Amino acid sequence: MRAMKTQKMRLCVSVLITAITMAVAAAPVHAHAIAGMRLFPSTLSFDDPGIGAELPLVFNHINVDGTEQNVLSAAFTKPITPNFSLVMSTDYQSLVPGGMPAVHGWDNVSVAGAWQLYENDNSESIGLFSLADSIAHTGSRAVGLDYSTWTPEFAFGQGLGEASANWLKPAAVTGAVSVGIPTNPNVPRMLNWAFSLQYSIPYLQNFVKYVGLKAPFNNMIPIIEFPMQTCLDNGCHGQTTGYIAPGFLWINHYVQWGVELQIPVNRRTGNSVGIMLGFDFYLDDLAPHTIGAPIWQ
Repeated sequence: MRAMKTQKMRLCVSVLITAITMAVAAAPVHAHAIAGMRLFPSTLSFDDPGIGAELPLVFNHINVDGTEQNVLSAAFTKPITPNFSLVMSTDYQSLVPGGMPAVHGWDNVSVAGAWQLYENDNSESIGLFSLADSIAHTGSRAVGLDYSTWTPEFAFGQGLGEASANWLKPAAVTGAVSVGIPTNPNVPRMLNWAFSLQYSIPYLQNFVKYVGLKAPFNNMIPIIEFPMQTCLDNGCHGQTTGYIAPGFLWINHYVQWGVELQIPVNRRTGNSVGIMLGFDFYLDDLAPHTIGAPIWQ
């Protein structure tokens, strides 16, 4: 057992060293997920394509087949270089099955490295690659798992600022594709795929045409997210679950918050509508010279 832990620690250190080496050679980018005049806000159900210092908190409430699920997710992103960040995340779960004792506890801790692959101001495009490990035995006994899950992910953002029609210019698309690879061979691998459609009122009024919207509407971004998950093996190949999540985000220089509904896409996902409420603190603007700054410029 001790030998296995030592081997795993060596692997994590090797991945981290490789990550930092690759990040130093990457192209410089801005704080948050920004390309040109386009800010891609943090989505509530999947990762955004930027590596800026941030502290997102998301509360999720939904009832699935008689079980009330309440989940508070938290993550902390720390830039190591202008193009590479470390991310630590976990969540606290409260599960209340109908007629059964409630289950409460922390899920496993996940640690990730995130690389900014590209950022193009003219085309308003941005891309990110991350590699995460949900570490076994780091959660509570009631909720945590006894196996790890490795998750490589690609996330992207694309603005429509170059569209010929002015009404399309404030629109943007973001997305993320990842594969969850558990160390337990009896647990199926999962393909996670998600995208969002968003329409930025700040972009409209600042860079296209001022239409007279005042606070608080001038800082709003209407959004629809589509987080999906498809099973890849172990008897559930091809089964897909997911949600349609319409709502809005509100942003300013230091923080964003948002609220979205969760509408199941099929009966396998569930039959009740849930809700998500999220806050994201921009640490690179709140503390630009301390916790929000890269360790190496």
